[in-house]
Amino acid sequence: MYSLLLCSCIGLLFGFGGYLLDWWHWGWAIPFSLILALVAWILLARRFARRLQPAMAQVQKQMEAGLWAPAMQSLEDLLPMGRWIPMLRGQVLAQMGMLAYHSGDQPRAIELLEGASMRAPDARLLLACIHWKKGDQKRAIEVLQFAAAVNKKHALLHNVYAWMLHKAERADEAQAVLAKFLKKDAGNAPTKDNLLRLQNRTRMSMQAFDMQWYALGLERPPQAMGTLRRAPKGFREPPKRRGG
Repeated sequence: MYSLLLCSCIGLLFGFGGYLLDWWHWGWAIPFSLILALVAWILLARRFARRLQPAMAQVQKQMEAGLWAPAMQSLEDLLPMGRWIPMLRGQVLAQMGMLAYHSGDQPRAIELLEGASMRAPDARLLLACIHWKKGDQKRAIEVLQFAAAVNKKHALLHNVYAWMLHKAERADEAQAVLAKFLKKDAGNAPTKDNLLRLQNRTRMSMQAFDMQWYALGLERPPQAMGTLRRAPKGFREPPKRRGG
């Protein structure tokens, strides 16, 4: 990352530069370098935040208005900033991937989501579900395996991971996933219920996750729930056809 490299150079320049100019003893060069690098990072981060926040607000407004192409372009314009802001690129690719998927471009969605940050659990979930529905169970489970290791307190992600393992006839592994998650979130009721179901050799129930689960497209919602929202949060619903 350019920003980390720049801040490190600034810290070393002034920290050890002061020693060479005989401003302080060499023993102070290292702590001064670290302090100066941290100060430089804070100032640089504030500067980029002033540019990033309005840009993200614009993207949000565009998505809410259903302007998907302009929103995609706005996100793409943020990618160069990823060279300066750690982890930004992965988050932007996650947003772009979800946007591409919900606008109907599945091949591009897969390409973008594959580059999304591991700390973007919704994007990793969507990627796994796309692979699962295409019949690539191995890749779907692999995606969630790595995502679960990073997002250790994301209940839906761990339950979907266990659901896929159970469907793939790997029930013991599914139980292990849920048991491990409960060590991080012992009070999570849906996870406790699903673990008990697996221990009793019955199918898991994902209804407790409501629309978050059904929006993944792995299971149809009950008719009593009505029409499923077709666009994710932050996206405007596509207009209904007349006479439909």
